[in-house]
Amino acid sequence: MEKEIELLDHFAGQALQALISKMPFYDVNGEYGEKLTQDELTVIKEGIAATAYEYASYMLIKRKDSLKWIDKNESFFKE
Repeated sequence: MEKEIELLDHFAGQALQALISKMPFYDVNGEYGEKLTQDELTVIKEGIAATAYEYASYMLIKRKDSLKWIDKNESFFKE
C-alpha cells in the first residue's frame, strides 16, 4: 500500500505541474497577473491540488488494468 501512496503522490506531482502550466497567473497584489483576494487564491490552489490527485487516482486505476493485461499477455513481449 505504501508503494501505491508514493506512486499516487508522484503522479499527482506530475499532474500538478501540467495543471499549473496551463493556469493564468493570479496573485494577491496583482503584480504578476489577475489580482485576487487571499481567500480566492486559496480556493483556486485547493481546486488545482484536488484535481491533480483525481488525475493521479485514475492513473493508478489504469496502471492496475495495464498490469493485469501484461500478466495475461506475457507472450506479446516475447516476440
